[in-house]
Amino acid sequence: MTQHHQHTDVLARSGNLPLAAILLAGLAGQAIFEITALVLIPALLGMPLMPAALVTALSQSLLGFDVAMGAAWAVHLVAGIVAFPLGYLALRRAIGLSWSAAGTLWGIVLWLLAQAVLAPLAGRPFMLGFVPYTWASLGAHLAYTLVVAFANARLTRR
Repeated sequence: MTQHHQHTDVLARSGNLPLAAILLAGLAGQAIFEITALVLIPALLGMPLMPAALVTALSQSLLGFDVAMGAAWAVHLVAGIVAFPLGYLALRRAIGLSWSAAGTLWGIVLWLLAQAVLAPLAGRPFMLGFVPYTWASLGAHLAYTLVVAFANARLTRR
């Protein structure tokens, strides 16, 4: 039995192969997002991506109170490990694309959500004015979703 089959068998024994696979995929994707946001992008732009800062700005703008940075990181981590991978899976199942096409599309959707919807709601310019940070954000979201998509496809053999 290959290592992949052994791993898949462990997931299958858990009784929730699709759920376990998508959560593991979300964890892998989130790890790549954080490495990209906190290591690669600062090396290129001189500053990290800070999705937690967007969460804090949104809470202030929409709810009128500050969320601690640690809580904002936790919100983004939970979204990246649980909510966004489930969104990818729903998108893929709804439109029947390959894992790579669905992953690419989902990355663009998440990027647009962050930069075209949430940033303006937080009082920032639409797409942050299309500065280099905007494009770095696209790269980070695509890296994240393609890892989620690939890992899920490998774990579920689809």
